[in-house]
Amino acid sequence: MGRFTVIGAGALGTLFAVKLSEAGHEVEIVVRRAERRAEMEAAGLRLIDAVSGPEEKSARAVITAFPRVCLWDEMEAFGGEDGSGPHFILLAVKQTAITRELGLELGRRMGPSVWIVCLQNGIGHLETLAAHVPAERLLAAVTTEGAMISSAGEAVHTGSGTTWIGAAGNETVEFSEIVQKNLVYWLQLAGFSASMSKNISSRIWQKLLINAVINPLTTLLRVPNGELLCLPGAGELMRALYEEGVALARALDIRLEPDLWEQLQEVCRRTANNRSSMLQDMTAGRATEIDAITGGLLREAGRSGIALPTHLTVYRLIKAAEAGHRS
Repeated sequence: MGRFTVIGAGALGTLFAVKLSEAGHEVEIVVRRAERRAEMEAAGLRLIDAVSGPEEKSARAVITAFPRVCLWDEMEAFGGEDGSGPHFILLAVKQTAITRELGLELGRRMGPSVWIVCLQNGIGHLETLAAHVPAERLLAAVTTEGAMISSAGEAVHTGSGTTWIGAAGNETVEFSEIVQKNLVYWLQLAGFSASMSKNISSRIWQKLLINAVINPLTTLLRVPNGELLCLPGAGELMRALYEEGVALARALDIRLEPDLWEQLQEVCRRTANNRSSMLQDMTAGRATEIDAITGGLLREAGRSGIALPTHLTVYRLIKAAEAGHRS
């Protein structure tokens, strides 16, 4: 079995930690607050299966796991010289947490058999980490798994998806063998649909464009994902954001799948009852990932001299709403 450290106990981190623990892997989860650690050590991590179970909430399966829990300040060195196989760090924190300081801490603690798997939504975080972490040990991941935190603080698995893993730096034979035979295989055994991708940058951009449409609009309109498909005027806004993003990707020579618009709509349908992570952050008064998602697009557009007027308007509205929540 494998060794995993999941940094971040939000919806996605909990989903991966619980399912990997259930599959028999050695899992530890890293959290920031001592009270959160105490809660998890006492009651475990709870994952509600809203995918395969019946619609009635009272009848949904609940999986409880008890991985080792530690605080950020108490993280020990990852991996070692014992030859016991690869150790995968699943970085499940929000993009706002990917800082130079985090990169330094991870780089300082990494042993020779450690791989960092980045599950973030936006762009720019890989460059931040690559300044401090060996590029050949840095993996980019794109997942369409749906998960959210319930009002009771439990993670809910709301939609099954696919997880693609690719090299953030240069792909080598060692990368292919270790990632395919260990990480991808172990994720599959834990119930995830996982595979390797030789074109991970395109997948990152495709998810970025989908998130840049769904997340800000659901946040501004205060609706779950599925409502975007039926609200008057929302379809036109979605299409405008989508077309601007596609034009930017083409200008940057980034390949996109021809049915990406249909994929975007399918995400809305498959996660119809989901509140996007940006909407959850805004509702809770937390900083959103708008700078990593829409802001990432705007930065790339600025460097290329391309105008994204709809994205810019949405960006300004989200920033104004954030400022209003803080005041």
